[in-house]
Amino acid sequence: MMVVYRRMFPPLRLSLSGLDKCCKYVLLIDIAAVDDCRYKFHNSRWVVAGKADPEMPKRMYIHPESPATGEHWMNKPVSFHKLKLTNNIADKNGFVSLHLHHLLTYFIRYLANLTD
Repeated sequence: MMVVYRRMFPPLRLSLSGLDKCCKYVLLIDIAAVDDCRYKFHNSRWVVAGKADPEMPKRMYIHPESPATGEHWMNKPVSFHKLKLTNNIADKNGFVSLHLHHLLTYFIRYLANLTD
């Protein structure tokens, strides 16, 4: 069986500021559908093509450098270039599962470990 995945393109890169330099943070990304529509590319633009497929199980992607200090996250831009996407709902590799032809948005979340 061949596993098919794609890296997110363009890769998400962001700069962080305002974190506590000594506190440890876990960064993660969550991708969700914007609406309940399915789209198709028609006449050089994306148009609604019906109701969306049922929502896939949610999988958040934890940045591989997590946990790290706030100082680490603020020193250089953070890249999620290793994030792998698939449309296989039975995926066992930890890839983020998405439906094709859906309008998506992403949420960057962080968890702070205040006990260290």
